[in-house]
Amino acid sequence: MQYELKRAFNEHNNLEIMYLGKDNKVSQRVIRIIEFNEHIVKAYCYQRKALRFFKIENMLSGRIVTPYKKVKGA
Repeated sequence: MQYELKRAFNEHNNLEIMYLGKDNKVSQRVIRIIEFNEHIVKAYCYQRKALRFFKIENMLSGRIVTPYKKVKGA
């Protein structure tokens, strides 16, 4: 997970995560990482439209999501 976090942060890409919440429910989120350390990620959550803190240990998976760019003439 650390690799995906570092890459998304360094390349200014969003990260789609599967996250285990406090209620033990899994949610899918798209986040933009603002900062992180070995335990916590501070990020903008597009689902909640707010700044959130995520525990890295509760991130079940993550993949980099590149922003959609409209192709001229398409």
